[in-house]
Amino acid sequence: MKQDSQPNLPVFRPGSEGLEKMLGKLEAQVMEAVWGADGAVCVDDVREALAAGGKEAAYTTVMTTLSRLHAKGLLGREQHGKAYYYTPRVSRRELTSGVTKQVIDSLLTTFAEPAMAYFVEALGADHPDKLEALADMIARKQKTEKKK
Repeated sequence: MKQDSQPNLPVFRPGSEGLEKMLGKLEAQVMEAVWGADGAVCVDDVREALAAGGKEAAYTTVMTTLSRLHAKGLLGREQHGKAYYYTPRVSRRELTSGVTKQVIDSLLTTFAEPAMAYFVEALGADHPDKLEALADMIARKQKTEKKK
């Protein structure tokens, strides 16, 4: 799905939920509609998908949102006649992975020790199974680094 240039990753918003941690509410809904479509979508397709989910949005609002997501590099677009058709340039996983990397890199650059300590503490308290998975990942990484 990726094209040559990388998308401009959105800003992380820790107080929001789901994709809204990375995108505005309508942007997140529009991306979900585009990801859920079979192929390229136009403004009307997205409006229909939003309406099916209980969200009414004006044509111009959806058009502007699609254009902004395209400008951010998250959507590709082609013109057919007078209409633009949009396709995702990144998957949901690529978007969330990219933003996660951005957030973690920032924390590790500035606050490595406290960030690592809190991460281990939080996993141990709330997700002991994931703490074990992290330990396994570290062991595998150390093993592959020794082979180099």
